[in-house]
Amino acid sequence: MPVPAEILAVERPRNTRVKKSGDRYLVIKRTCKRVGGRNVPVELGTIGEIVNGKYVEKRAAPRSKEVEIKDYGEVALNDKCAGGMLQELANVWDIPDAKRLLVIALLRSSYGDMRNRDLEMRYRTSFLSEMYPGVALSENAVGKFLSGIGAAYSLIVEFMRNRIAAFSGGKMVVDGMLKGYNSETSSFSEFSRKAMKKGSRDVSLMYAFDPGTREPIAVKPYQGNMLDSTAIEDFIGEYDIRRALMIFDKGFHNDALFERTDKLDGLSCVVPLKSNSRLIARYGLDEPVEKLKGFGRSTVLYKKAKMANGKWLYAYRDTRSAFEQETGYIERASKKKSGMDSRKYLEKKSRFGLIVFQCKDNLDPLLVYLAYLGRWDIEVMFGMYKNIIDRDTVNVQTDYRLYATELINFISVIISTRVRRLLGQTMLGGKKKKPLTELYSHKQILTYLSKYKKVRTVEGGKWHPSKRLKYIEDLCEALGI
Repeated sequence: MPVPAEILAVERPRNTRVKKSGDRYLVIKRTCKRVGGRNVPVELGTIGEIVNGKYVEKRAAPRSKEVEIKDYGEVALNDKCAGGMLQELANVWDIPDAKRLLVIALLRSSYGDMRNRDLEMRYRTSFLSEMYPGVALSENAVGKFLSGIGAAYSLIVEFMRNRIAAFSGGKMVVDGMLKGYNSETSSFSEFSRKAMKKGSRDVSLMYAFDPGTREPIAVKPYQGNMLDSTAIEDFIGEYDIRRALMIFDKGFHNDALFERTDKLDGLSCVVPLKSNSRLIARYGLDEPVEKLKGFGRSTVLYKKAKMANGKWLYAYRDTRSAFEQETGYIERASKKKSGMDSRKYLEKKSRFGLIVFQCKDNLDPLLVYLAYLGRWDIEVMFGMYKNIIDRDTVNVQTDYRLYATELINFISVIISTRVRRLLGQTMLGGKKKKPLTELYSHKQILTYLSKYKKVRTVEGGKWHPSKRLKYIEDLCEALGI
């Protein structure tokens, strides 16, 4: 179709022609050369375009399409709390693989769960692409990467063993969790005893964690229907754990496992007694009176007793919790038509706020209590694992990728645990400063930090902080980012 006369009439540079290309009218620079004794026109390329009845000149060189406004606040906080992790990974994997493992973990701890296809976009639009440049995160690249990492299983074991060997605290705590996993192609996806009720399959994760810092030390996935005792024995054996407290809830009883464990040096089972256990009254453990030294709250009392068989009992009462439990019991009982049964009330009164443990070892009462709190606190961390990192359902379909994905999730949990600890230690406010965790939720803090961007106002130039509101500046200053 010929170019309309009104387009040809638009003023443009000499020695050019107009060429229709779709709905556009391109202006082409022309010259000529002598061929066979005559002049032959030669096109030198597009120099502009006719737009809305006017000639618009094209830039001599194409402009960059790089992202020049990038998320900074939340990734800077998570990267700060990942200190030392890259070296830990590089002690086992090649540096490019170590970087990719860390970057994926940082993306998930910063933004929550995301499918593999979203990783590249998040990476390009965050400052992680400047901190750790050159990381390939396309969907296909990540899929192949996960398969390769999971297939080389001995390297994952080496990484976990290195972390256990570097653990410098007292005894670590071993615990486990179940996570929904409905893969049709993985041998890990099985119906656990809990999953049968909800109609969903699970994968089981066994963890070791530091009771002092609440930071996970090692992890391994198991089939969802595997017995806890079997998984625990394998976990301890494969990772060569020599010093550990295995904390169990009241519903877990495996005398054979307890007996085998009690014969091993350095390993101990800490088993909570049922509230109606006769041992509590026999050893006078329903009236702990000593203050638990070294524990932050002053409301916790304890008592320690040696049993006739040589084992030890540890009793703790949180008086604040006891008051809440007693008040709640009275309020509920008062609402009944029959009123409160004074005999039952007196039977329960001595057990409000009380927890009693049995263990073969003569341990520091503070260690036992911190291990107990850590076990429950790790459940909070698992909740964070589902909500903040949002990894409650595994979305990979092979065993290799599951191993690799759980490794990355594990690194994300370590980082997020450190973030949470930093937030609890960081003070903010006026004259009466408070920990950040008392002022804002974890999610709120990440939302505020998401307002902190790094921008580049000159192509290829330096990055500068975006303009922020005063309270966000104060938050960033307090956190040192």
